[in-house]
Amino acid sequence: MHVVKLAAAGGLIGVGVAALVAPRTMAAVFGMPTDDPTALAYSRAACLRDAIIGGIVLTTPDEPEALKRVVLWAAAIGLVDAVLLAATRGPRWQHALHLGGFLAVALLGLTIAHRDE
Repeated sequence: MHVVKLAAAGGLIGVGVAALVAPRTMAAVFGMPTDDPTALAYSRAACLRDAIIGGIVLTTPDEPEALKRVVLWAAAIGLVDAVLLAATRGPRWQHALHLGGFLAVALLGLTIAHRDE
């Protein structure tokens, strides 16, 4: 099993667990209000979605092409989150965390892509 695969899956699953343990903290990470039930629901949903995607990454066959595609699609989610939240709430420093997540997972995907060359 690729170490890179475990890193990507572990990070995504960890975000989902964090939403269950500390939903207000994760809402703050999203740049959302921590006292708004709708924001907390969004935070939980987005984080649990990430955990499910982590499970998909974890169960993807260790074939470089398949794994690369799944990890790069997973990376795109962080980018979409940042853009949507910035468009809705205005740019906030927390959106840099989403961009950082996107870049980290994208780099893992690119590592998979070039590992067997």
